Amino acid sequence: MQIPKRVFQLAKQPALSGFRVLASKTIAEAGATMDKALQGKGTADLRLMTNARYVLRQNAALLQERMEHHFASYLERAMDTMYMDTRASIDDISADNLTLIEDDVVTRQIEIERLVMRLRDADQPSLGRLNLMIAQLHGDGDVRERENPFRPYLLARSLHEALRQCVMDEVQSKVLFDTLSLAMVHCLQGYYVAIEEVFESRGISTKLSARPTALTRAQRDRLAWQKAAEQLIAHGPASARAVAPAAHPSTPPAQQKQARMIPELQRLMQQQRKAPALHGSSLSQQPLPDLQDMVWNVFNQPKAARPPRHAHAPAMAGDAGSGPSALEAQLKQLQQARPAQAGGRASREAPAPLDLRARLADAASSEPERVTIDLVSLLFESIVHDEQLPEGVRGQLGRLHVPFLRAAMQEPSMLHDAQHPARRLLDRIGTVATGITPEMACYPALENQIDTVLDNVLERFDTDMTAFADGQRQLDQFVSALLPRSDLGLARCIDTLGTLEAASARHSDAATALAPLLDPLDLDPRIGNFITDIWSRVLAHPASEASASQAMLAELIWSSQEKTTLEDRAVMVSMLPGMVKRVREGLAAAGMGQEAAKAALDQLVMVHMDVLGQRQPPSARPATLAQLRAHFAAFDGVPQAGRDAVSIGHDQLEAALAQRGIRADLYTDPGKSAAPAAAEQEWLGMALPGAGFEIALDGRYVPARLNAVSPRGSLYLFSVKGQAAPATFTRDALLAAMQDETLRTVEHAPVFERAVESLMAGAEALSNA
Repeated sequence: MQIPKRVFQLAKQPALSGFRVLASKTIAEAGATMDKALQGKGTADLRLMTNARYVLRQNAALLQERMEHHFASYLERAMDTMYMDTRASIDDISADNLTLIEDDVVTRQIEIERLVMRLRDADQPSLGRLNLMIAQLHGDGDVRERENPFRPYLLARSLHEALRQCVMDEVQSKVLFDTLSLAMVHCLQGYYVAIEEVFESRGISTKLSARPTALTRAQRDRLAWQKAAEQLIAHGPASARAVAPAAHPSTPPAQQKQARMIPELQRLMQQQRKAPALHGSSLSQQPLPDLQDMVWNVFNQPKAARPPRHAHAPAMAGDAGSGPSALEAQLKQLQQARPAQAGGRASREAPAPLDLRARLADAASSEPERVTIDLVSLLFESIVHDEQLPEGVRGQLGRLHVPFLRAAMQEPSMLHDAQHPARRLLDRIGTVATGITPEMACYPALENQIDTVLDNVLERFDTDMTAFADGQRQLDQFVSALLPRSDLGLARCIDTLGTLEAASARHSDAATALAPLLDPLDLDPRIGNFITDIWSRVLAHPASEASASQAMLAELIWSSQEKTTLEDRAVMVSMLPGMVKRVREGLAAAGMGQEAAKAALDQLVMVHMDVLGQRQPPSARPATLAQLRAHFAAFDGVPQAGRDAVSIGHDQLEAALAQRGIRADLYTDPGKSAAPAAAEQEWLGMALPGAGFEIALDGRYVPARLNAVSPRGSLYLFSVKGQAAPATFTRDALLAAMQDETLRTVEHAPVFERAVESLMAGAEALSNA
């Protein structure tokens, strides 16, 4: 997301103050290190170290002052040039502008780079997160440390240059640089944390993008905004009057959007700059209000405490009175109105958002209401011109403008709450439209369903936000049923995956329910594994006799314990034939194949042979058969199905599909590193039926659509363009693929967030024009 440059200015202060502390600690620790090193050295080293230590004591204050001066200078330049290619193009290089570099320059650069590597390793996690934040803020999919204005290179170079100015003797300078370098590495821990906190306090985090490379679209949008703003400024007010004709139907949506929004953004900016005068001269010491800050504050609430707002900044809409207003009455009337078409049918065309804003401007009774109307109207103007959406869906989303605005008046927090029902419905419609596209036969049915959902929202919504949540639920159910109806093979595959997950879930739930009963017992590990891995499948299978399978638990454990009396051995020998028969029947009822069943029985036979051969170690907590039966009486069978995903192995998945004669490409590799928990939730939130994806095949990305997600989210079924077999991912494999970008969403951000990014880019372009 585009952000005000002030965020970097806010981060500059802790960077400078943190470097001041770092420099002081570095010099102090270097001095202590040299004092310790002076003990036990040879004469030559002693003389050199003594002289170097004396020089450091004499020049400590000057060295710190020079270090701070250089760092401030380098930081200022780095902030001005980040993500700007200031290097000469190879086409501009000629013999006239080539320069010879002296050996000592190369040597100094090597020394600096060595320190940079050590500094990088000293605080890699924090530095890595900061690099990622800054790359994301500039819309760059590649994380490049050289674009980070707070990078370790500035620290290392500041130390090196300051030392060169303070110490003329090269040998002493080298000794001091080596010692100060080690000290700086040791003292660096925590330096980047304070800078990170500034970004996080403004709501910026190291949120991994499921499709970083798609951010180039945001970059193109930003450049287009800059060009439009420059044209407006260059041509003056007359340009604002000329933009309306530019919004011709044949004009690309992006240009239509900029043509309509630029004058409105300029009007808002002018109003913001007049705000101090309207509030009196007492605010003359306050910074000038900034349109970017206003937009940022409304649409992006940080996780931590925010810096105080300016006294003249507009309040949120909810701060205005609590009773119904003329604006609310007008909005309600607009929401309930059904303009008629020529044929007498109700029109589904919504008025353009900025045209509607002009009609509502006079109804606003307070500054908060006016600001909310302005920003929400601009937001929807961006949405109805979003090029990632089909034209029909763009028009449909415009119908949400009025109820969305009413909801924002009632609950201002929704504008920065991604989980608000109104935002979720808006984003869900946009996501479905990326996977079910106009060229598909089922697309008209989707458009009709979206209209039905929006009709219900317009009819039902007043103050209860569940109207939006019900609309999303209705759309989800429709999409989940629509895709299988369009493809019989797909329907069979979805049914198979659901059945497999249900069986795996029952098995997992049974094993979970058994765990607290097995823990207190001293079990032979082989019996424990048999019960949790194999017999739990029998307990969980619907066709199994529950009471008989449960009774087997006590017999399995008792028969595996050491038998010290002839009576117990006789009981065990008489019990074994019947127990083996019941185990065979249970495994067969659970659908276990012959080979797997034979392997399981062989495992039991080995345990019982050890018992009969008196090779079984004595149990620390032996129990009688009666005691074990009483113990397992607490087992109520398999609990009700939970909601968590279950682990399904490749062989298990392959066997289930092969049994039904279904061919599919299976992706079950969980990857080597786990995705962060916050990223997992975000990515899984994107993986909804109907969503558009791209999958890497043979070195290129191929369009794909997510057709179904199993009820507990364990399996994800995709159709891939040009591929006859569907692609099936387990949950962990899906997250691993999204993390390494072999699978990525078509949307680089949800509809709402894309609109806010575009709005911020427009505000930034006007500020810089």
